[in-house]
Amino acid sequence: FVPLVDAHADPDVRAVKVYLRGRGVSDGMIWRSRLGACKTGRLRRRVIIPSFDACGDINYWTARAIWEGGKYVNPSANRKSVIFNELDIDWDRELMIVEGPFDMVKAGRNSTCLLGSSLAEDSALFQRIVSNQTSVVLALDPDALRKAHRIAAKLHARGVSVRFAQLSSGRDVGDMDENQAWDVRSSAVEWDPLLKLRYSISNIHSGSML
Repeated sequence: FVPLVDAHADPDVRAVKVYLRGRGVSDGMIWRSRLGACKTGRLRRRVIIPSFDACGDINYWTARAIWEGGKYVNPSANRKSVIFNELDIDWDRELMIVEGPFDMVKAGRNSTCLLGSSLAEDSALFQRIVSNQTSVVLALDPDALRKAHRIAAKLHARGVSVRFAQLSSGRDVGDMDENQAWDVRSSAVEWDPLLKLRYSISNIHSGSML
């Protein structure tokens, strides 16, 4: 692993940086998220996004391919026990939650990711949010809207203040620049059961159910 904030002559590492530039990832994002790459092995030509626990020890990582159609490589780990980059989280401030690590890179400060689109009640992240009564902004991908409502309902039932970001169809936070991601956070609306009810009614009319 080599950090991308440093200058590198290695062509594979440079290709990773070129890819990130093309995806709108700034030097500041690279620094803040501690992005890296590998010169050798099966993780070459991938963006390495590491996660650190509250003590600064690495607890997870993911490797995103830079070629079209490439998939993520992830370690074998119990994701429920992982709070992605808890080192950077201030539990007394509103926390933005997105789906994947690349979304989190764009989401800005005080954000984390689900490593998916679900949040189990027995997960470390859910328990920490509830115990700290940390306000939350949910900004999941448009195709995960039903799951986002379910997460919001579970947190709301435990007294957590939840705001809800509804992204445009076909676009997720990872496609945005930092200013657009901030706009998503700032324009999120307060979630309550009526919001879920309206969504359920609209889906009944369209032939699906929440």
